Amino acid sequence: MKKMKKVILPIALSASVIGLAGCSNSNSEKYITSKSGDVTQQEVLDNIGKQTISKAATDIAIKKVLLDKYKDKIDEKYIEEQIKTAQDKYGGKDKFEATLKQQGFTLDKYKEALKVRTAQAYMINDYKNVKEEQYKEAYEKDKMQYHLAHILISVKSASNPNGLSEEEAKAKAEEVLEKVKNGEDFSTLAKENSTDKSNASNGGDLGWSSKESSSFVSEFNDAAFKLQKGETSEVVKTPFGYHIIKLLDTKEVTYEEQKTQIVEKMAQTAVSQDATIYSAALKKLFEEYNVKGTTDDVTSYINDMLSSKAVTQQQ
Repeated sequence: MKKMKKVILPIALSASVIGLAGCSNSNSEKYITSKSGDVTQQEVLDNIGKQTISKAATDIAIKKVLLDKYKDKIDEKYIEEQIKTAQDKYGGKDKFEATLKQQGFTLDKYKEALKVRTAQAYMINDYKNVKEEQYKEAYEKDKMQYHLAHILISVKSASNPNGLSEEEAKAKAEEVLEKVKNGEDFSTLAKENSTDKSNASNGGDLGWSSKESSSFVSEFNDAAFKLQKGETSEVVKTPFGYHIIKLLDTKEVTYEEQKTQIVEKMAQTAVSQDATIYSAALKKLFEEYNVKGTTDDVTSYINDMLSSKAVTQQQ
């Protein structure tokens, strides 16, 4: 099962903050008027703080440099597929965009963040001097895709106080499994019983995954990737609870279809092994693009960021 994350876009957030400074040439512009006094642009900037502005400016510079350097590497089709997957996960396009809006973002900003993520991955791999042949070797090991679905019965924990006890969860999972074995529809049972709200309404559909690039926990992977097409697992215990997994379909993807996923996986592995690699790769790219701050605050922020011993890529 994948770990759930909020849809957050630090780069887009920074852009909205720095946008305040670009609204006018005059720091005396009024954003709000009232009998108690006006709110001016300068007051807003003073309250935001110099470090926040420096970070926002630097984030935008990172985004611009990355998208310029790797614009020809970004697979638009892959980006659209990621958006479609996210929309399905949140119950459709409208619900997904509503979730983004609640956090102050738009679909365009989300799409841009996906492109930046891919560009970051290429930057890290370029810094490690990863060659095309290495991507192709990884593809040969991971070209089969698996369409999975599951039913989760959650166990009560600190992070999930509404879950069942171990005994109750296991018993319920075994009861649901018996219904599957007796021919009841898996999708319907998932809608009725699964506590994984991110996909229960879609019949427990987890989309397509592959062995090497899977983001599921190891216990889930071990059971899922042993299944034959159409086969259902026994009850599987993971830290999330008890699962019943079904392999809906398999397919072999082309190198072009799989490449971006391989690139991003390699970069994630590199960062997990060396937390300093992102800042080192970014420093090299900044030097190539002659990126420099024009104020002492921004210059100091950039220097501190690039000299950090544990700077990781923006999520």
